[in-house]
Amino acid sequence: MAEEIPTIFVGKKSLMTYIVTAISFLLNQEIKKIRISARGASISKAVDIAEVLRTRYLRKLIDVESINIGTDTLKNPEGRIDRVSYIEIIMVKKF
Repeated sequence: MAEEIPTIFVGKKSLMTYIVTAISFLLNQEIKKIRISARGASISKAVDIAEVLRTRYLRKLIDVESINIGTDTLKNPEGRIDRVSYIEIIMVKKF
């Protein structure tokens, strides 16, 4: 069975809200990886969260395993097709 990775969906909340959530996931013994996912304008916040975790709060404990980027196609309420960029950052424990 494929490993279930907890996902943090980044939106309009404060940076520290997401950082505290990520730390609580990573301090759990069974969880080895987390996914930080964002779309559109929240992409830069997702990158900030990953970097703050990696360089300030959990230094030498976690690292970036992979980064996936792409475009989602969404249908808006008027029926028009919109394309929205997304990012997924997989962070993994080093130990």
